[in-house]
Amino acid sequence: MNRVLAFFRGKGFYLALMACILAAALCSFWAIRTVTQQLGSKDEVLPGGDDTWNLPGESVEQKVEDVPVTEPDGLSGTEPQVSQAPSASSSTASSPSAAASESTEQAAAPDSGFVQPVSGQVIAEYSGTELVYNETLGDWRTHNGVDISCADDASVKACCEGQVSAVYDDGLYGTIVEVTSGDMVYRYCGLAHDTDVKTGDTVKSGSRLGSIGKVNAEASLPTHLHFEVLRGGAYQDPMATLAG
Repeated sequence: MNRVLAFFRGKGFYLALMACILAAALCSFWAIRTVTQQLGSKDEVLPGGDDTWNLPGESVEQKVEDVPVTEPDGLSGTEPQVSQAPSASSSTASSPSAAASESTEQAAAPDSGFVQPVSGQVIAEYSGTELVYNETLGDWRTHNGVDISCADDASVKACCEGQVSAVYDDGLYGTIVEVTSGDMVYRYCGLAHDTDVKTGDTVKSGSRLGSIGKVNAEASLPTHLHFEVLRGGAYQDPMATLAG
């Protein structure tokens, strides 16, 4: 008995320390086990005590026709259709505005009743706003009409139907006869003084206005008629009229 007591007296401190460590280990193990069990129970049971989700009672499906569907390129069973832009000729032909414009141009174009005022070749063209050299006057100026060569005794004819609006003499362009048709004025320059018409007369296409005379401002050129066309007071290219 004394030996036992002596043993515990010598080893008592170490035994107490071991007992404390063991107790602490047991407490830690028990605490960890308890926490683990509580966490496990929360993961296994869903809120409400059921293991399934509560789905809404109403259907969320949409009809196919209500949902826009876009197929990725290359997955469609048919080839994609590419609309081609209409050609310029087809769009012009099918366009109402283009048709209206075409009809307007046709209406404004000279009719087939136009005749050339004298028989001959054009020896000087309309210059528009471009200056050309006048050999007779020795200067640069615009040429507002066309010069048509003809015989010395040629007759000058009305190129279309209209009314004689003026007959007068000009120092540069000789005797002038003007015939008005709508908003067009046809001016025949370089006639002989004794014309066959007077102001107010009505003429038809091809009616004789008189005989050819001289154009003093263009005396260096062969015998010719200086012919001008005006629309609304503005000079036009007479060849556009004669081409009709």
